[in-house]
Amino acid sequence: MIAIIASYLMVASSINRPLWDLLVGSGLDRPHARKIISTLEGHVNFRHLTPGDSVYIEVKPESLYIFRLKKGYRIYEVILQDTLLRGFDIKEKFLSRRLELVEGVVKDNLYWSMTSIGEGPELVVRFADIFGWDIDFSVETENGDTFRLLVEKLYRGDRFAGYGRIYYAEYSGRRTGHRYAVYWKGAYYDLEGNSLQKMFLRSPLKVYRITSRFGRRFHPILRKWRMHHGVDYAAPIGTPVFSVGEGVVKFAGWRGGYGKLIIIRHPKGFETRYGHLSSIAVKPGQHVNQGQFIGRVGSTGLSTGPHLHFEVRQHGRLLNPLTLKLQPKEPIPREEMARFEEYVNKLRNFSIKIKETRR
Repeated sequence: MIAIIASYLMVASSINRPLWDLLVGSGLDRPHARKIISTLEGHVNFRHLTPGDSVYIEVKPESLYIFRLKKGYRIYEVILQDTLLRGFDIKEKFLSRRLELVEGVVKDNLYWSMTSIGEGPELVVRFADIFGWDIDFSVETENGDTFRLLVEKLYRGDRFAGYGRIYYAEYSGRRTGHRYAVYWKGAYYDLEGNSLQKMFLRSPLKVYRITSRFGRRFHPILRKWRMHHGVDYAAPIGTPVFSVGEGVVKFAGWRGGYGKLIIIRHPKGFETRYGHLSSIAVKPGQHVNQGQFIGRVGSTGLSTGPHLHFEVRQHGRLLNPLTLKLQPKEPIPREEMARFEEYVNKLRNFSIKIKETRR
């Protein structure tokens, strides 16, 4: 099962192009995206979609697709199988909202740990995306780590209908002792008012394993020692690849040993490269956002198997993607910190009250 959640941002003036970009950019194939949009037309005013509206896509066995658009208190649900419409439902009854505390201990991985206590895949992905700039949950979780979040849940009567905003999120490493805690105030900030959002995401893939790191290595095809300019992430062919940062596509096509390659130019002289792709979804000169779908994992060029070769350069100098340290975006202004701290204390006290009622 695959779950995708994304915040909707209006980025174009055409009626349905922004939603099309969001669906295809999330990795959904074009026939299903086209059918979903045609089903919604006449029911949803695409021009009035706003930041905070959300999309949830669930792919189940036997090509069963469940699409859910949450807009305010309304939920639009489309169910498809092999692009054939199986059901369409507009749930326009007003929903009640409740702030609830979700917490647990990691066993095996974050996905199973959170779903095993009754939460949906949507919440797992959203929680992981919050920390996407600092924690790579594919490789950095350990048994005994803990998570906690204060999340708005939507109900229709007593029946759960979906998730709203995550107002507080915390992740603590058992072995490292490091604790990440963030609060929503138009964006996610830590206790000192620093923005969690950074220039680059930690990884261009959602799920993978690292097979080759930055530095000298014995090349498996050329049979000689040479410098490895990036990091190799093993993943199945077709796995969606995402831009780690906002920028402009400098190159998209075939380039020697890289096979199918995308080069993106970022601010401050940075450049990222994505090689051995099976397909490319962007064009030279195109502007891309952080986390935008740009292509799929492949094994083109000098490659022994399906993987993504990822590089980072600054002013032409090669950098190690795994040790790259970047400054966060602008923090909360000093003159607003007192109000922010008051807001944080309210969230923390509310979480404590919820926990006490469970005892």
